Amino acid sequence: MVEAHTVDPALSELLLSEVPHRADGTIEFSIRFQEAFRAAITPHTKRFGRNIDLDTRAFVMTNMVEALGHAVVLRQPRGLSLAKAEAESCKAILAYLAS
Repeated sequence: MVEAHTVDPALSELLLSEVPHRADGTIEFSIRFQEAFRAAITPHTKRFGRNIDLDTRAFVMTNMVEALGHAVVLRQPRGLSLAKAEAESCKAILAYLAS
């Protein structure tokens, strides 16, 4: 997501401002996005060491990836490199998965 948005941050900002943000406006995309994450983490559930709710994990992860991915490109503070911002975002997502 970061790579896609760094190509043209101004276009990404415009698209982000124009996409409907109401609950029913992007539901089909959200469901497909969550299903992809659910499918990706399903084979690794034994690593979590306990039963987890995959639907909840997929929901939270997709929102973390979306929010952090946009923030890295569009709201990155001065003095924080793109690589460092991306690495910190990945650490946050991995910490959630490990919790």
